Amino acid sequence: MIGDDKYLVVAMVMAIIFSGFGIYLYLLDRKISRIEQKQNDLNGLNKK
Repeated sequence: MIGDDKYLVVAMVMAIIFSGFGIYLYLLDRKISRIEQKQNDLNGLNKK
């Protein structure tokens, strides 16, 4: 009985950590996409 609670706590902590990591990667991907778009826009302006 007591061991089950420990596993539940570990599972919850791991779920929170992985959720945070996933959110961080999503936000980082959006930021990189915006930077790439700006770079492409600037390259397009320089070629004209």
